[in-house]
Amino acid sequence: MERVIEFSLNHPLLIGALFAVLAAIIANEIINFRRGRFAINTTEATQLYNRDAAVFVDIRNENAFQKSHLPGAINIPLEHIDKHQDRLKRFTDRSIIVYCDTGQRTLKAVQALQAQGWSDVQQLRGGLNGWRDASLPTEGRS
Repeated sequence: MERVIEFSLNHPLLIGALFAVLAAIIANEIINFRRGRFAINTTEATQLYNRDAAVFVDIRNENAFQKSHLPGAINIPLEHIDKHQDRLKRFTDRSIIVYCDTGQRTLKAVQALQAQGWSDVQQLRGGLNGWRDASLPTEGRS
């Protein structure tokens, strides 16, 4: 133990770097946990949608939505998620699956919808890109 203390006193920059790296790893794990808590993969999303138990909500802008989107998806851009929740009222008995291009922005939409009282809101892991990577069909102009 004395040698650890001696090393620490002789190499403060290395010890500081060690703690900085540990803090970064812990912060990254916390962020990944928060993102993944509400995430489902493409197989689970397809099963929910095929049983009429889910509706897809695309949070990208309208131009991106028109180019390509998931089958039957509703477009509510993230910046308007608080104002256009009325478009979801007819789906109160279904799960809501939120997606964007990569899945990076969906946590904000999940949290906003949950704050509005929606209890069964999930995000599509990997977003539209993950959907395409799984060779699943899309709709739109492209």
